[in-house]
Amino acid sequence: MSGRRPTIRHLLLGLNAAILGVPLFSIVLLPVFDAYLLRQTERILIAESVLIGEAWRDRWLAARGLPSGAALDVHAPGFEEERFTPFAAVLDLDYSVLEPRREPGAQTAVPSDPLKRRAGDEIRGLLERSQGFNLSGVRVLDDRGCVIAASRGIAGGCLADHEEVHAALAGEYAAVVRRRVSDEPPPPINSVRRRGNLRVFTALPVFSEGKVVAVVRMSRTAVSPFEAIWTHRGKVGLVLLLSFVATPLLTYALSHAISRPVRSLRARADAVAAGEPREPFRSSALTPRELVALNEAIDLMTDQLTQREQYVLEFATHVSHELKTPIAAIAGAVELLREQAEDMSDAQRQRFLANIAGDAERMERLVRRLLLLARIQHVSEETDAQAIDVAGFLEGMRARAPERVQLDVEAGLPPLQMSPDRLVTAVGNLLDNALRHGGDAPVLLRARRAGERIAIDVCDRGPGIRPAQRERIFERFYTTERDRGGTGLGLTLARAIAVSRGGSLVLLDADAGTTFRLVL
Repeated sequence: MSGRRPTIRHLLLGLNAAILGVPLFSIVLLPVFDAYLLRQTERILIAESVLIGEAWRDRWLAARGLPSGAALDVHAPGFEEERFTPFAAVLDLDYSVLEPRREPGAQTAVPSDPLKRRAGDEIRGLLERSQGFNLSGVRVLDDRGCVIAASRGIAGGCLADHEEVHAALAGEYAAVVRRRVSDEPPPPINSVRRRGNLRVFTALPVFSEGKVVAVVRMSRTAVSPFEAIWTHRGKVGLVLLLSFVATPLLTYALSHAISRPVRSLRARADAVAAGEPREPFRSSALTPRELVALNEAIDLMTDQLTQREQYVLEFATHVSHELKTPIAAIAGAVELLREQAEDMSDAQRQRFLANIAGDAERMERLVRRLLLLARIQHVSEETDAQAIDVAGFLEGMRARAPERVQLDVEAGLPPLQMSPDRLVTAVGNLLDNALRHGGDAPVLLRARRAGERIAIDVCDRGPGIRPAQRERIFERFYTTERDRGGTGLGLTLARAIAVSRGGSLVLLDADAGTTFRLVL
């Protein structure tokens, strides 16, 4: 389950991201918010332009002697059969800010159609009054781009050279953003007047009979992001307050997720050092993966140390037990020789000396095998490994008793990459046992493939192993031939060699005799 937990790096990166997220989010959001405010301003100007354009068109139709709302085509070309033809906002995140353009001054041109001028004069009062409420500057232009009505200033100037007006005269709605230029001081922050430095200009064409008959050109200063934040200062303050509260809480939660399991690990380590029972590891869903893995490593290390301690105690107990008998025998024989050597015959002295030599040889063999077993169990790497031809090796083992050992080796067996001494020890112990317990019957050495490994069977035709002994034959120091010098370590050594290579040694069921299978 530790693979699904966050790492310490993930927790720290998450904390830093949370802390840095607020200013970074603000930096990314500010341009988006600014563009949103500009587009909202543009939408307002479009709505006002449509109403002003229709008001002017009604007056113009009336001046021509046509009833208000006359059934004339009022849409752009290509939309003749559409009932709804809204003008969509065009400003987006890629908007560019243009420099201010010269506004028209005194009379520079005379409109070609006096009826359009008259219609403009009739709505001029409406434009002037509405500007006091919506702060939008309005100019109604004729089909040449000259002013025929304005919310402020005199009519007559021409704006055909302005980008948005030029597009509207061609029949397309257009909007641009220009930098605001004002000689007035900034109004108070709570004033309804705009404090922004960007002004949105829109130009909306007015159609009649499929042609552009006028253009409503409007402008308005967009709400600045600071002004919008001030307007919603209560909500913004609440968000900031939550951020200031959440950041310490998040920091505490993450630090607690790291420090608590660390304290638990330290308590467990102190308990192990003091030989006391280990406390349970305290963790949560936020406990870093590294600390969970460290706890598992400590548990594994503790279990291995406990097993090794038990092994050493058991090993020492068995060794002391196994050595006690020959040592006592040697000590007794030496004491007798020391006290009664002069009264003994030469044959008696030689018998006692032979017993001493036999016991010493048994102790030497026992110690040598114990050292070999310890080296195999705790140093599994074979430094002298080499490629061994199985058929040739078994032929060499057969030479121990060529008249009794039979071979059955599968052709084409791959070589075994292992220590020759260990292979001799494993197979030699099995073969010696088979020769010793098999009577005069032949012993079979058989080698076969076992998947990617090689199985070597050692089969004798002796009386077999009694059921009561089958469960104990692989125990250290268990032997039925102690009086004949047996150490009870032969099968233990053979199994340890197999296990160190990931193999096995098992006793197979057989109708007669005994069969051991060594898998390497």
